[in-house]
Amino acid sequence: MDLDWTTFILEIINFLVLVWILQRFLYRPVMNVVARRRAAITQDLEQAHTTQNEAASLKEQYENRLNDWQKEREDARKQLHAEIEAERQKLLEQLQAELAEQRRKEQVLAERRNESLLREAQQQALSLSEQFAAKLLARLAGPAVEGSLLDMLLEDLAALPEERLKTLKDAQRKAQATVQVLSAFPLNNQQRQRLAEALEKLLSGQVTCEFSEDSTLLAGIEIHIGAQRLHATLKEELRFFGDVLRNEL
Repeated sequence: MDLDWTTFILEIINFLVLVWILQRFLYRPVMNVVARRRAAITQDLEQAHTTQNEAASLKEQYENRLNDWQKEREDARKQLHAEIEAERQKLLEQLQAELAEQRRKEQVLAERRNESLLREAQQQALSLSEQFAAKLLARLAGPAVEGSLLDMLLEDLAALPEERLKTLKDAQRKAQATVQVLSAFPLNNQQRQRLAEALEKLLSGQVTCEFSEDSTLLAGIEIHIGAQRLHATLKEELRFFGDVLRNEL
């Protein structure tokens, strides 16, 4: 078989034309498409990598924020617990203080009630004592006791201090009146004479005495010189006895 160079050359030319046509209209567009596709894939991969990095960063931020939030929640819970405990302690102390104050008030009221009851009992005992003493002295009262009280009064008159004597003399001088002498029982002439002489000596001058009886004195003598009063009576002794007891309560 002989080689036909013309045909061979034409075939080569056809092949080269075909290669050129394929490269011009097929290979280059395909390579361009592949390049663009590769670039798009690369861009997508880069975007995915960026998105993954952002997601990882967001995840880390979220985890950090979650940890911070949990820590803040724990701190808030501890703070709330501490505030509640402090408020509870404050209310407990306030309640204890109120209870203590209430107990103190109740104790004070109880002490006052006890003092009032004790005072009432003492007053009753004092009243009974005064009544008993008054009845006893009333039974013992008589002319003999009257004479003893007169002797005691005369002794007291002789022992009066100068200031008291001056007051009595001034009262007699201003009043210029009869000296009133009250006795529980009638005084005999001798007793009246002794008393008048003692008053004249006391007042340094003549004295007119007006004698009368007053059974409320129980026993003893009471002398009125103007607004001044001298006495030695069971009535006054009982009153003095009662005043002393009341002052001691």
